[in-house]
Amino acid sequence: MKLSEENFSKIFYLNPTVCSLIDCVTGKYIEVNDAFCNLLGFDKNEVIGKTPVEFGVLTIESLNTLYLKIDASGKISDLEANLIAKNGDVKHVLLSADYIYIQNKKCCITIVHDINDRIQAKQALEISEEKYKTLLNASPDGILLINMKGVITEVSEIGLELFGTNTKDDLVGKKIFRFIPFDEKNTIGEIIEKTMNEGLSQNIELKIRKINQSLFAGETSVTLIQDPDGVSLSFMIIIRDISQRKKIEAKQLHADRMASLGEMATGIAHEINQPLNIISMVMDKVLFESAKTKTIGIEFLVNKSDKIFENIIRIRNIIDHIRAFSRSDNDYVLTAFDINSSIENAVLMTIEQLKHLGINLNLQLDKQIPKIVGNTYKFEQVIINLLANAKDAIEDKQSIQEDYCETLIGIRTYQQNQFLIVEVTDNGIGIANADINNILLPFYTTKDEGKGTGVGLSICYQIIKEMNGTIGITSDHFYGTKIKIVLDTQK
Repeated sequence: MKLSEENFSKIFYLNPTVCSLIDCVTGKYIEVNDAFCNLLGFDKNEVIGKTPVEFGVLTIESLNTLYLKIDASGKISDLEANLIAKNGDVKHVLLSADYIYIQNKKCCITIVHDINDRIQAKQALEISEEKYKTLLNASPDGILLINMKGVITEVSEIGLELFGTNTKDDLVGKKIFRFIPFDEKNTIGEIIEKTMNEGLSQNIELKIRKINQSLFAGETSVTLIQDPDGVSLSFMIIIRDISQRKKIEAKQLHADRMASLGEMATGIAHEINQPLNIISMVMDKVLFESAKTKTIGIEFLVNKSDKIFENIIRIRNIIDHIRAFSRSDNDYVLTAFDINSSIENAVLMTIEQLKHLGINLNLQLDKQIPKIVGNTYKFEQVIINLLANAKDAIEDKQSIQEDYCETLIGIRTYQQNQFLIVEVTDNGIGIANADINNILLPFYTTKDEGKGTGVGLSICYQIIKEMNGTIGITSDHFYGTKIKIVLDTQK
């Protein structure tokens, strides 16, 4: 018995867990260990000989609540409770209790585990989750969380709206790929690969399928979420519905194209007038010959007729090209086209303006470059817009420069590895450093009021972006500007 009590005493006093002995008859503390005093801040003499209520570690209400939770055997096991420390702090604990006999006296031994850190961590986690849900649902864009297997684990309220549903069950637990059309599989694969390599993919256009199987145009940004050790945990996908924006852009693109045709009317009239003059001269020649003699040779008539029809076809081709250039692109099927031919067509419609202003045009078109997939008329619009900007820049420079300077616009095409490069240069007024980063933004213009809307370069940027290309701008103020278009021939 003595050995047993010595062993118990060692375990009791040396235990880092809070331990106490209570007399079952009086309900008063018989003994407490150092861990008890350290947790609650009492000295032993303040505790021993008193009940928990007497020195304030428990209230009557909380003590009665504990009694109600004692099981049939009289035990308490890992019961969450709150103890009040000497300084008034509330200590969150797990309390266990059982009956033992010491020298034939029935006692209650209590063991308390301090779970303050756990409770605080839980509360912090709950607050964090609440903030996370608030941010998730406050975003004007749809947000999805995707695990590394491509399964949707969370979706924001706007995300539900974008996909056309009111319940998360329609999305959570489903693979993201079921909401991506088959023709976009390569795009989503490229997005994931880029995100895995770089941690982020931004503003990539992607068609997305709703619950009802209809499609909408989405602009997606994807972020890789990792733990502190760099282990990939999930993806966060932000989706913005840009269907309305695409419609507005298409209307603006068409309006800009029609405005370009209006500005090029003089040049177009010249291109049509030239073959008409030739036809007129040929007919005059035929009439002149017929007046001299009653018979005209068949060879003469065939030769002159061929010349007439050749110029009629030339006029028809010009008109057909203008009609195609000015039409809407809704029904246009992307095809492989020759960029040099598009540039030549664009030049054809603008060359008269440049000649009238005395601006020289230098074309260096590499005939060996490959074709590229896209909309040839949209690309023509890019070149027309860039030529118009270059013309305006040269005029601006001429208006403030007294000495004569040769005016020049250059267009060059060449291939560099897998990339096809188009460079448009001018020796105009240039772009100030303060404007260079904003020049591609919609409605941003450096021109005087009434001379530009600021949408030309923005439209160029969108068209080249649709062709998986990029536009770079370098400029030396007062000395000129270079626009560099880079197109990937392997996409």
